[in-house]
Amino acid sequence: MKKISLIIPTKNEEESLPILLKDIKNYKEIIGEIIIVDGQSIDKTIEIAKKLDCKIISQKEETGYGAAIIKGINNSCFEYSIVLDGDGSKNPFYISKLYKKILKEKLDFVFAERYGRNSGSLDDTFLTYVGNRIFTNLGKILFKIKINDILHTFFICRNSSFKKIIFKNFNFGFCVELPIKVHNYKLTYKSIPTIERKRIAGRPKVRSFIDGIKILKSILVLFFTSFGEKF
Repeated sequence: MKKISLIIPTKNEEESLPILLKDIKNYKEIIGEIIIVDGQSIDKTIEIAKKLDCKIISQKEETGYGAAIIKGINNSCFEYSIVLDGDGSKNPFYISKLYKKILKEKLDFVFAERYGRNSGSLDDTFLTYVGNRIFTNLGKILFKIKINDILHTFFICRNSSFKKIIFKNFNFGFCVELPIKVHNYKLTYKSIPTIERKRIAGRPKVRSFIDGIKILKSILVLFFTSFGEKF
């Protein structure tokens, strides 16, 4: 079976990372490498990752959640990559399902969804739920995207397809830019239903209201600039 790279952006994940990496061992037959892209952690995150035989990339100047994912995929040694968060909320149980889906249907991307039939989230707050519903519906109206969860950066991609995309957002705005650009670039994509679990440890990195405003701005900028962009 072909191998994949597992990309994990981290920042101060010393409590959750050992548990997450233990879960990931159940899928070692398809995971060829684990790439930790660390955003200047000040705890023992990097020390733990080294002990557990992960490839480590430190973000120095170009920090940000989106930048971490881009850097991780650009350093993958395999044909496909899956992105997980270091807090453990994205359940490794779906690694095999994502991988089988992209192989069987020969897609460029498969996105995990938290909303819709057989989906859900144990980590949502009322504010994050409402925000996601608003942003996802905006994505459907403005860009005609065909997924039910525009903010969930839990996905598998064909690396060569990912590298075709020119990104402009390198922090949390990346979350909405990715599915929008995948659709606009006419790359093939589908989604699968998933249940997001409660984060293992640590506080949320997203500031619901402030980052929500930034995400809304990113959506509107993408809409008004996409007219002149060639895909």
